Amino acid sequence: MNFRFSIRSALSAISLCTASFVNAQQSEQNAADSLSLGLNIEVPTIGQPYIAERIGDWSMRCIRSENGQDPCELFQLLVNNEGNPLSEIMVFPLPQGQAAIAGATIIVPLKTLLTARMTIGFDADITKSYPYSFCTEIGCIARIGLTEDDIALMKAGDQSVITIRHMDAPNKALNLNLSLSGFTAGFNKILNQ
Repeated sequence: MNFRFSIRSALSAISLCTASFVNAQQSEQNAADSLSLGLNIEVPTIGQPYIAERIGDWSMRCIRSENGQDPCELFQLLVNNEGNPLSEIMVFPLPQGQAAIAGATIIVPLKTLLTARMTIGFDADITKSYPYSFCTEIGCIARIGLTEDDIALMKAGDQSVITIRHMDAPNKALNLNLSLSGFTAGFNKILNQ
């Protein structure tokens, strides 16, 4: 009787150990399944653009250079009232000693009425108009200079309004809101790079 009890006890112990071992292996597997394996961080190659930082509603977009001093610009994608991307603006510093302290490239959709100049309302009192430079398959491009006063207004404001006209509705203005959230910090960063 003692012998049977001992065998039964031993079998029960083995069964418990086996179950514990299997449960431990499953727990380890479940833990392994929930562990992060990390993501590869792609380092851009020379000449490739990348987003270095997001500052408010602006992105600091840079181009990888050989010497490690990557030139950067501020970038913002502008959307229409439905939230669809419609235009983009890139702002970059210019060398000192010019009337403009910064330049901007603004890309608007094809079929923009080119004879109606694009306008930018810097605040309630100051609006400037700019011609388009050329069009490509990605859109029509205006290349503009921004004076120290223009930059000061952008730093002080909450938003500017870029107005364009579509060739199918030339009498109707299409206003694009340009957020200035983060502009001051972003412009100071690209100016001091």
